[in-house]
Amino acid sequence: MENEGKLILRKKRYNKFSFDWVSLLLLSCYVIGVNIPITGKMAVLSLLILGLIAGLGVVVKAVLYFTAKSTSDNPFKEPVTTPVKPKVIDQKKRDAVLKQGFSENKVPANLDAIVVGSGIGGLSAAAIMAKAGKRVLVLEQHDQAGGCCHTFIDKNYEFDVGIHYIGEMQYQSVTKTYFDQITDGQVEWEPLDETYDEIVFSEPDKPLRKYPVRSGIGNWPSDLKKRFPSEEANIDKFFALVEEVREGNTKSILVKVLPLWLVWFLNTTGLLNYLTTFYKWNAKSCKEVVYGITENQELRDIFCYCFGDFGTPPSKAGFPMQTLLHTHFQKGAGYPIGGASEIAFQIIPVIEAAGGKVLVRAEVTKIAIDNKGKACGVQVKKGKELYNIQAPMVISAAGLYNTYERMLPLDIASSSRIWPILRDLEHGPGAMSVFVGLDCPAEELDIYHKKNVWLFSGNDFDKLTLNYLNLTREEALDVDIPLLFISFPSTKDPEWNKKYKGKTTMAIVTLMPYHWLEQWKDDRVMKRGDEYEGIKKTFGHKAVEQACRLFPSIRDHVDYVNVGTPLSNQHYLGAPRGEIYGLDHTKERFSAWVNAVLRPKTDIPGLFISGQDICSCGFSGALWGGLLCASAALERNVFNDLVAVHKKGKAVKKSN
Repeated sequence: MENEGKLILRKKRYNKFSFDWVSLLLLSCYVIGVNIPITGKMAVLSLLILGLIAGLGVVVKAVLYFTAKSTSDNPFKEPVTTPVKPKVIDQKKRDAVLKQGFSENKVPANLDAIVVGSGIGGLSAAAIMAKAGKRVLVLEQHDQAGGCCHTFIDKNYEFDVGIHYIGEMQYQSVTKTYFDQITDGQVEWEPLDETYDEIVFSEPDKPLRKYPVRSGIGNWPSDLKKRFPSEEANIDKFFALVEEVREGNTKSILVKVLPLWLVWFLNTTGLLNYLTTFYKWNAKSCKEVVYGITENQELRDIFCYCFGDFGTPPSKAGFPMQTLLHTHFQKGAGYPIGGASEIAFQIIPVIEAAGGKVLVRAEVTKIAIDNKGKACGVQVKKGKELYNIQAPMVISAAGLYNTYERMLPLDIASSSRIWPILRDLEHGPGAMSVFVGLDCPAEELDIYHKKNVWLFSGNDFDKLTLNYLNLTREEALDVDIPLLFISFPSTKDPEWNKKYKGKTTMAIVTLMPYHWLEQWKDDRVMKRGDEYEGIKKTFGHKAVEQACRLFPSIRDHVDYVNVGTPLSNQHYLGAPRGEIYGLDHTKERFSAWVNAVLRPKTDIPGLFISGQDICSCGFSGALWGGLLCASAALERNVFNDLVAVHKKGKAVKKSN
């Protein structure tokens, strides 16, 4: 080939200009001598040269990505200065925003994009694009928008289905600035107690053992040293590792913007470890690391106590997952004032301001692919009718398994580079949620206010949890649930008494395998029969009873109980196997290659992915997944725009 080995510059929409990376690889081969036998010193020299070229590629790509101009508008032009308006508590007015039912005549003309799914991953991507002037349609299969941020009202109680506490929102972090931008600054956050979590070991015939988890730098380690004085050096070692991994966590995202061939090379040669330590530590499980630090089993458990926030037991999850959580809450936690539905309620007007819409009861059954292999719209089912909606771009925030196994044509999905990844990975574990209404004010109960409880039935909860999940359904009915997350959401919301005075809510969440209830998956919701209802109530009662042992004052005030199983998550949240965290957060899921392939821009033209499966689970993971997706869709480094407006906002605040 005449041009083989030559460096080519091509204009692209993605950046003002960027290297043709295939040509750069050809150049690498040309420089080291394609036809020269590579042995001995030549092999070492060739590897060094190729390493230098790859390193140069990383630098050039990073410089271009972080400095290049884009044809898309900056979505984050100015700091938000809009005063916070009074909360809307009229439910009809809220429903007018959150429950806009789909009909063909409500679909805006000349769409720039369609987003499938109205969880925070879909709404955040849509809002960023709207702020860049794009007209976006968000479609939600449930009867209200919000995904895991929605609430439901029953018997004069209101329950949040997924938001319990969020870090980095009670002060002006970059995450808070980002969230303010997509909500016009209208969502306020109530700080939780300094002790935002409490770890409780509850074993038969033994006193309760309680360990507070306090926010503030150094507070939690200091408390642990008082309880475990002989473990002071090991406690210091653990938290030193948490800090060591922290910086690598941020840089791990680099693999999502570098060319895949370069990620492969950096990972294969080990050069990636010089850019970020994330993947080195991810090769070790949480259990492996903490077992290497201390022989005290209770302390080992405490170090990994909040694994339920991502659902993967410590022996299966990489160590960075645990460090992400500890650093996320280091400065405390917050709760949205007015409840979780405030999130979607305030984002939707931002989308509508650019001519977009968020429509519910709109099940997307198919992503349309044109004769050139490009995503060009979706098919929506409402009742017995099917509607075809066209747009030049489709963003799926419905999860990778839903997208590739249910919405895309099989021949298109199976030829994608993501397909073999999904065959090797697993769904996250299913979950059960129990919503409890208490018929008296929180002040009359001896419960925790503005904090959460992690209740364990004994030590070595990794083993306890895995053993429990491997039981048959009948066996599980006869034992205590080994892990319960318990909180009282109404105590966290200062607006609660304006709507539900004299009432208190409790939420309990735990893991539950999907296969325990899978035999009823094809039955209609609320019509699954007495056996299913009996099993569901038995598990729910078991969870409530364990909570009553910890908080005896609630026992005589239980007025309402609603149990959500993995099948409930499947129906209301569109979770294929009842999972609430998307892909299982195993070491394999966060390996360098898999993390690189799971990027927002797919190899199917016109199709992008947002949400938990692109970044990580939970509200914050899906929120940042939305930003990564919008950045790819807009072909603009939106993160740079965010950092710039964050700095500008801080400067304005300082000058005032």
